[in-house]
Amino acid sequence: MTDKKIGATQAIGKMDRRKFLQTTAVGSIAGLGVTTTSFAVTDSRSNIKWDREADIVVVGSGAAASVSAIAAAHAKNSVIIVEKAPIYGGTTAKSEGAFWIPNHRFLREQGIEDPRDDAIRYMARCAYVQLYRPGEHLLGLPKLEYNLLAAFYDNAAPAVEFLEKVGALKYIHYLRAYDYIDSAKENKVPRDRMLNSERPDGSPGRGKELIRQLRAWIDANNIPVLLNHRVQTVLSDEQRKVIGVKATTSDGTTVHLRARKAVVFGSGGYTHNAELIRNFQPGPIAGGCATSSCEGDFIAIGESVGAKLGNMASAWRDQIVLEQALETPSVPQGVWQPPGDSMVLVNKYGKRVVGEKRNYNERSKVHFQWDPNKSEFINQYLFMIYDRRTAELFAGNYPLPAPGDTLPYVISAQTLDDLGQAIQQRLEKYESRLGVVRLDKGFAKNLHETVSKFDKYASSGLDEEFQRGIGPYDADWHSVYFSIPRKDTTWKTGTMPTIVMHPFQPQGPYYAIIFAAGTLDTNGGPIINEHGQVLDSNNQPIAGLYGAGNCIASPGGGSYFGGGATIGLAMTFGYLAGSHAAGSAI
Repeated sequence: MTDKKIGATQAIGKMDRRKFLQTTAVGSIAGLGVTTTSFAVTDSRSNIKWDREADIVVVGSGAAASVSAIAAAHAKNSVIIVEKAPIYGGTTAKSEGAFWIPNHRFLREQGIEDPRDDAIRYMARCAYVQLYRPGEHLLGLPKLEYNLLAAFYDNAAPAVEFLEKVGALKYIHYLRAYDYIDSAKENKVPRDRMLNSERPDGSPGRGKELIRQLRAWIDANNIPVLLNHRVQTVLSDEQRKVIGVKATTSDGTTVHLRARKAVVFGSGGYTHNAELIRNFQPGPIAGGCATSSCEGDFIAIGESVGAKLGNMASAWRDQIVLEQALETPSVPQGVWQPPGDSMVLVNKYGKRVVGEKRNYNERSKVHFQWDPNKSEFINQYLFMIYDRRTAELFAGNYPLPAPGDTLPYVISAQTLDDLGQAIQQRLEKYESRLGVVRLDKGFAKNLHETVSKFDKYASSGLDEEFQRGIGPYDADWHSVYFSIPRKDTTWKTGTMPTIVMHPFQPQGPYYAIIFAAGTLDTNGGPIINEHGQVLDSNNQPIAGLYGAGNCIASPGGGSYFGGGATIGLAMTFGYLAGSHAAGSAI
């Protein structure tokens, strides 16, 4: 393939979103009984004509892929990056961009100890609560799972320090926030592990800034980036060693890329593969924050060369606004924490079912509660009910509209009774897409009782049902990040025993927003070891094949240790995969 032709395919990156979505191909995955792009393994005896070659081929362009490419290139290896989307950065570029790193240098500089044993215990208790035995060898975990957690602790700080040292990333200790499982006694450093990229002006960056810095290093070191190249197949030799990939461009051109040492996948999860979601997730998922290109390609590709799959029912979970997901399954963002204090979440029966201020990964799991008597997911949709006070005082905190704005997903009425009717009418509007969804006939009566009880809890400061505000996470994230009060209203804060609860106003208007279960992305797929090597069914490394990020079975299991855990794990295992692949000749 000529450089001129490569340049032409890169230029296709200017393709608009609609055209990109229209070009997504559909085929079959062997063995899973689901559909996606068709994949197969090809033997080198087919006399492949290579269009381009490098020591390492990296698939994807988010944090995991970018860091693996930087690690391999810094080790004096040639690298090619292959990205199926028309733009660089994957879901990382769309994210908040924080990364959770134990024992990072800012903690050490402040004299804060983050001991290895304690940190691993915290992660093990969160990730494998059903296995965790604090007095047993390896804490009750299988050796592989323990080694992955240990590798994360041992290499997370060195990974970001490496990026800083080589000039690929500037980062700061910005939001001193509590970890998500704030009740775990094993967590000896319950806050301050979250880091952010640093903008040129010294302020904290988001995902776009993180990707901008990583991409700047990649460009400065002349690493080719092939956009609009969807990897269809990994190519293996007679000994079943992975030696390259076959990709298809958006114009249908087939490209063969040789990897002299290894192929590293960092290609994202399967949030936008409807059949994988339907077959592997534990309940209804309406969409997610992942970019639309996250269709689980590596699941079938890995399986085609014998990769062992794991964590397939897991995801980085979040609640999303249902009506935004109906408009586009790749929603702008998730509901990290419902904003406001005079606010509750209720189900179709008008009853609260969860502490509204709990972290999004844990809170979202309530959507999957199955009622064996009613044979239904009783919390499939939850309704954020709030009053005029929250609407005005916390306006602009997502998903509340900014002052003066109206958003189509906000439902309003003058009374709680009328609000229930308005919610039902909105559900009926989408009946052809959602099926028949009916509020229970006792919804209005129960909602009145729910609000009345909540008002008492707010006045006393004690939520007798869900302990809202008891954990430090609730108030910390409420006041610092998700419920910033406005200064241009007459409403006051700090008048109740707890900052996270306030009685509802006795008169309307009242408002509702419909929530559904979503994902930041899934985190199941081929299983890796502590070097990032993909394992086969015998737990042996598949020669020349590596993975990191959301396309693999997460080294963190089903847990979300704290803000930025998804990117922290992705960067760390991207670093490990790229470094190990760079030194493994095939």
